[in-house]
Amino acid sequence: DQPVVTTVLAVIGKFTASASFSTSYVYSAELFPTVIRQTGVGLCSMLARLAGILAPLILLLEQYSRAIPMAIFGSAPVLVGLLCFLLPETRGTDLAD
Repeated sequence: DQPVVTTVLAVIGKFTASASFSTSYVYSAELFPTVIRQTGVGLCSMLARLAGILAPLILLLEQYSRAIPMAIFGSAPVLVGLLCFLLPETRGTDLAD
């Protein structure tokens, strides 16, 4: 009923999605050890594009249960965040600001 509100919310959503992608791209460059940095950033970029392709398909699983897409989209970032603690150069240290 309110197209202006829908448009504003869509623009805010697009902005936050772009900002989070840019932030994670810069963060991943600092996260990997120097020896594998280019390979790691390339792999992260490739997997981000693949996730963008698969995201609409994961939403199709909602026809079986509404919890399946939420579980996938919620558990993936938590798992990846925990795996970041295992990288050798960042284990036990804070990243520089």
